[in-house]
Amino acid sequence: MTATAQHSSLIPLYRLLIASTLVALLAVLAYFVLPERKERILPDLMTGEYHLFFDGQNEGNTQAEWVDKNRFSFKCIATTGGIDAPYCGLSINIGKAPKGKDYSEYQRMEIKIHYRGDNQRMRLSMHNFNPANPKHSNRETLKGLDVSFLTAETRAPLVIHNYGWKESENWALADSWFERDDPNNLVDIGIDLVPPIVAGEHEIQVEYIDIYGELLPAETWYLGVILFWLIFNLLFISRHLRIQASRIRNDSQRLASLAHYSEDLQQESQHYKLLSNTDQLTGALNRNGFAEEMSMHSPDGKMLRNTTLMVIDLDSFKRINDNLGHDAGDEVLRTTAQVIHKNTRAADRFVRWGGEEFILFCRDTNAQQALLIAEKIRASVEAIKTHYQENTIAVTVSIGIGVAEAQENFDSLFQRTDQALYRAKHMGRNCIVLAEIES
Repeated sequence: MTATAQHSSLIPLYRLLIASTLVALLAVLAYFVLPERKERILPDLMTGEYHLFFDGQNEGNTQAEWVDKNRFSFKCIATTGGIDAPYCGLSINIGKAPKGKDYSEYQRMEIKIHYRGDNQRMRLSMHNFNPANPKHSNRETLKGLDVSFLTAETRAPLVIHNYGWKESENWALADSWFERDDPNNLVDIGIDLVPPIVAGEHEIQVEYIDIYGELLPAETWYLGVILFWLIFNLLFISRHLRIQASRIRNDSQRLASLAHYSEDLQQESQHYKLLSNTDQLTGALNRNGFAEEMSMHSPDGKMLRNTTLMVIDLDSFKRINDNLGHDAGDEVLRTTAQVIHKNTRAADRFVRWGGEEFILFCRDTNAQQALLIAEKIRASVEAIKTHYQENTIAVTVSIGIGVAEAQENFDSLFQRTDQALYRAKHMGRNCIVLAEIES
C-alpha cells in the first residue's frame, strides 16, 4: 500500500476521532442543562408523626388547634401576657428515607407555607438525631439549623440550599440539614412563630416540602462520558484495523496475482519474442533474431579477431523439392538443421539465412578450429538419411568459412565467406573451403 493510500485510509479515522471528541465535549457541557431530580417528601414520603406544640401546654397563654390535620393546616391563638418566650408551631417527624434514598445528595429544599396573620417573622427548624454512645448510653445529640424569615416571604416557596453557611436577605443557613454520616437519620422539621407573637389568630398551612438534587452526580456523568468515548473509539479503531488488515491481505493477494500475471506475461512475451526471432521449421535463429544478437554484441558492426562465420548450403536441394515436393524438402531441412545444431557449441549462433542456406556464427574461433567444426558438420549431414513417406533421402552440404580480420564489418566477412561457398560448389559440392584473407 502506498503512502498516499495509507493516508487516505486514515482520513475516516481522523474524522471520527474529531467528531467523537466534539460529541464528548458537548456531552460534558450538557451536564449543566440536565433536569434536576425532585422528591416530594411531604406529604408523599411522609412516614413519621406530626403534632402541634404551644406554650399553653406549659402554663402559657398561647393555644393551637388543627384546622385540617390531613393538610398540615393549623392555627395559633395568642393573647397578651403569659410567659416571656411564647411559642406555637407544628413539629413534623419525617421519618427515615426509603431504602436506597440518600437525602444528603440533594442540593436544596423548597417549602411552601401559607400564612395568614400579623406576626412579623416565622422560623423553620430542622434537626436530626446523632447518638453520643449508642451501646452504653441513653444520651443523644440533636444537630440541625434554624432559619428565621419574614412572614411576607411565604408568598413564594422558601428555598434552603444544602451547603455551608450563607447569608441570604433575612435568613441564615446552617452547614447541612442532613447528617452525612447517616443521611437517612432526619428527625423532624418544625414550623413556628418567632416571638414576640402578635396577639390574635395566626393560620399556618404547610402545603409541601420538596427536595431537589442532581439527576446524576457530576463525577458519574463525566466518568460515563469518558468511558463511552474511550469504548466507542476503541471499537471503531479495532474495526478500522480489521478492515485495514483485510485490505492489506486483499492487496497482497492482488499483488501476488498481478506478479504471477506479470510473470506469465513476461514468459509469454519471451515466448513470442523467441517465436519472432526463430525459424519455425528448423528452430534456428532467423535473420531478425540474428540481427538482435549482433546489435547486442557488436553495436558498431565491427567483428572481433578470431570471429568465424560459416555459410552452409544444402547441395542439390531444388531437385528434392522438384521431385518429391516441398513437404519432403521441409523434412530434409528440419533433419539437416537438427544435425547441424547438435554439432555446434553453446556460444555459437545457428541461423537459417534463407531457403536451404544456413550460417553458423562462432566467436573466439580460429581457422583451424573452424575447419574441425565444419568437417564434423559436413560428415554428420552426409551420414544421416531423411525418411519421408516411402522415400529415403540422402543430402550433403557445402560450407564456406571466413575468419574475420581485426575491425572487419559483418558485410565484408559475409561476402568473403559466401565467395568461399561458391568455390566449394564449383569444386564438386560436399566440401569445405576457407575464404582467402584480403591483402
